[in-house]
This record gives sequence, structure tokens and C-alpha cells, in this order.
Amino acid sequence: MNVDKLVREEIKKIAPYVPGKPIDELKRVYNIEKIVKLASNENPLGCSPKVIEVLKENLNEINRYPDGSCYYLKKELSNFLKIPEEEIIVGSGSSEVISLTIEAFVNPGEEVIYPFPSFIIYRILVLKVGGIPVEVLLEDNFSYNLDKFLEKITSKTKIIILCNPNNPTGTIVYKDQLEKFLEKIPDNIIVISDEAYFEYVEDENFGTCFPYYKNKNIVIARSFSKIYGLASLRIGYGIGRKEILDYMERIRPPFNTTGLAQIAAITALKDQDFVKKSIENNKIGKNFLYENFKKLGIEYIPTEANFILCKFKKDATEIIKELEKRGIIVRGMKSFGLSNEYVRITIGTQEENELLINFLTKILK
Repeated sequence: MNVDKLVREEIKKIAPYVPGKPIDELKRVYNIEKIVKLASNENPLGCSPKVIEVLKENLNEINRYPDGSCYYLKKELSNFLKIPEEEIIVGSGSSEVISLTIEAFVNPGEEVIYPFPSFIIYRILVLKVGGIPVEVLLEDNFSYNLDKFLEKITSKTKIIILCNPNNPTGTIVYKDQLEKFLEKIPDNIIVISDEAYFEYVEDENFGTCFPYYKNKNIVIARSFSKIYGLASLRIGYGIGRKEILDYMERIRPPFNTTGLAQIAAITALKDQDFVKKSIENNKIGKNFLYENFKKLGIEYIPTEANFILCKFKKDATEIIKELEKRGIIVRGMKSFGLSNEYVRITIGTQEENELLINFLTKILK
């Protein structure tokens, strides 16, 4: 039986998403007890201790279906963001919010514009609905040139995605850029602003879409996976006008987020002291790594996220393997469409960052 004749043509164009190596597998292969994972942009501090406690208290409820409407989480987000509850949608991570937007609005043959290099999932989600992916190259220094996005607009364009800060480069769209860009976007186009890492941004000129969404066709996707440390629970949220979100709600699976994830998100949102601690750890770690990358002659892109895109002087495949043998996982960028010299490194705790630099120093020498 030939399954190739049964599958949709669009699916044949999709390469499966390749995740990083599991920690337990590296422990087994290299017989190492401790693994430092700096590959997936997770919060190295974990999550708020209050989240751990509330999860323990609610484990006896896992036989119950979750609240499909996310009533209490939406209420908490509404209070936190100071916006109406009907302008919030909750998803299984911010990626589901992006997926729901594309599924609700992109017809087969319509185009979705997004940056390159950027989050691999965009191409997958566009092809899944029969859309046409349109990539816009970032500048040589991986900064945004939004005029290039405007040049790509055609009569078939339905959505433009801005990953801001951009993964894997850590670069951002600035306020003045964004304002001029949004003024020129036709009313028949939706802008998705993927802001999964926005809490880490230090630059005061950062251009979030939040001030503009009430008057534009904008969906902002945000996450509890990064700074809140809830990556394993898969929960995020979207912000947009009610008229837009109502159509996304029609196709949202009835129980797309778990009860434990909702409770964890509510608790995490209330613990802003943990968020501040995470931001401070990121600042210190970023500056420490910058300083030492310079000493080692490793090029890097200044970041506004919790990871740094580095460029080694040669193919980094062996460097990655040597780090793995020593118990440190980083992410090669070949699957993102970059050459083998590029590696994305998550900013860890100070101890983890020092260990990374120590091993890199030995390997490069």
C-alpha cells in the first residue's frame, strides 16, 4: 500500500521539526550524571517555587477535564494586562496561538510572510493549511528591515509574522520601525507578533505590538514557557481584537490546555518577584558570556532574549560534540537554515555559564 498517494501534497513539503537531544539520552551515551542544557531557551532558574507547591496541591484533580474556557486564567491575565477578557485567547503554548491564527484566516494558495532565519514552526504551519511561505532575509547583522517585508506584499498576502525578539538571532523590531510599518499595512492583512521572549528585552526602543492591537488586525502571541519556566506544561496566550479571536475560538480544541497548566500559569503570573529574579540572572549571564566570547574570539549577535547566536571560526559540529561529551548541550543552527559555524546558546545560571566557558576554552585551544 503506497501511503504517498493518500497524503496531502502540502504535507510532503514539510520536514519534521527536529528537537534537541534529550538529557537522559546524553547521560546514557556519555555516562554522565550531570547535564547542563543550554539548547532550548528554557529558564535556567526553573519556575517559581509557588508553582511547584500549587501543582502538588492539585494533583488529585488530574482525573477531571480542565476548564475549556480558561475562565480564571483569562481573568488573571485581564487584570495583569489591563485589557478585557474577550481580547485574550489561551493556547497550548504561544505556537498554538500562531497556529490557530493561520488556520482561521489563511486559505490555500494565500501567502504568509515571515523572517529568515527565524522559528522553524512558521513554515510548517503555513504549509499545513496549503498556504505559501514567503521568507524575508534579515540583514547581514540579522537586524530587521521592515521595508523588505512591505516589498513582499502581493494580492495573495494574508498574514505577516514578526518574531520579536527573533529566534534564533535575539534581534528586535524597534518602535519607530513598527509604527511606520503598521501604517502601511493594508486592512486585509493580519500581523502576528510572536513575543515569546519579550520579558527579557532591555532596549527601551523595543517595538511591541501591544499598543496597536485594538485598532489593527494584530494577534500577539506570548508564552509561559520562557521567563515563567512552564515549558513542559505547554501554555501560552494571544492578544487581539474580539472580532479576530472569536473566529480562532471556533477552531480551538475544547480542552487544549490542561488544568494543571492553567493553575501553574495563574500562580506564575502572580509571582513577579521570580520574573525579576530571572531577568536579573539573564542580564548578568549575558554580559559574562559577551565578555568571554570576545576573549575566545567567538563572534556573537547582541541579544534581547535569553539566548545568544554565536558564530565560530570553523564548522562547530565537533565543538558541539565535545561539549556534549562534557555534559553541556547547545543547539547547532543547521535546521534553522544557517551554516554549521552558527550555534545558539541559552544563557544559564552563573555556574552553568562558567562551566560552558571553561570547557569552550579547553576545546578551542
